[in-house]
Amino acid sequence: MSHNITTAPRNSLGTAGFVLGLVGLVFSFIPLIGVVAWPLVIIGLVLSLVGIARARKTAASKGLAIAGTVLSAIGLLVCITWVGAVSKAVDEAQRNELKPVASGQSPAAGQHTVVFELSTDQAVNVQYGDLADQRTLVADPTQEWRQEFSFGGGSHHLMLSATPVGNSDLTSTITCSITVDGETVAQQSNPLGVWCNANVRK
Repeated sequence: MSHNITTAPRNSLGTAGFVLGLVGLVFSFIPLIGVVAWPLVIIGLVLSLVGIARARKTAASKGLAIAGTVLSAIGLLVCITWVGAVSKAVDEAQRNELKPVASGQSPAAGQHTVVFELSTDQAVNVQYGDLADQRTLVADPTQEWRQEFSFGGGSHHLMLSATPVGNSDLTSTITCSITVDGETVAQQSNPLGVWCNANVRK
């Protein structure tokens, strides 16, 4: 007596969707490289869904197609989560960066203010700003030097330094100060040069 053993037709689309979904899911957890996961999980999801639909019509195996759908969906969710996290981080960084405030203007509501001030009667090289965003210039001793910025919050390492241009005049004193929301957080005086710095978290 012979027995005929029948096997379900292969589901090539479901298999392809499973492979792409699996690879895409693995890549989705890796920063930077995760951008490659986007097309993989999307194509994997489409192929897996088509594989499921075809399996219903042809009685082909749909196990891998279902697994591919699940893996691709999870990978897509991870990719979307990454995009949300990166967008939030970028928005937070932009909100917290130091923004110049024009003379006579007031910072926007909810913003903190930081004022860099320098007094001297000799020309000095000035470096000021945040640790991640520093500016350099030569200050004119005949004019008051004052720069005001606003920021939304976060941690900042504020610094203001000044050194004489050429030989230092020991009879002249250089004074620097950093004020945050009206409170002086750093101040120093010295004829040879000054360096005011403060760690601020708002």
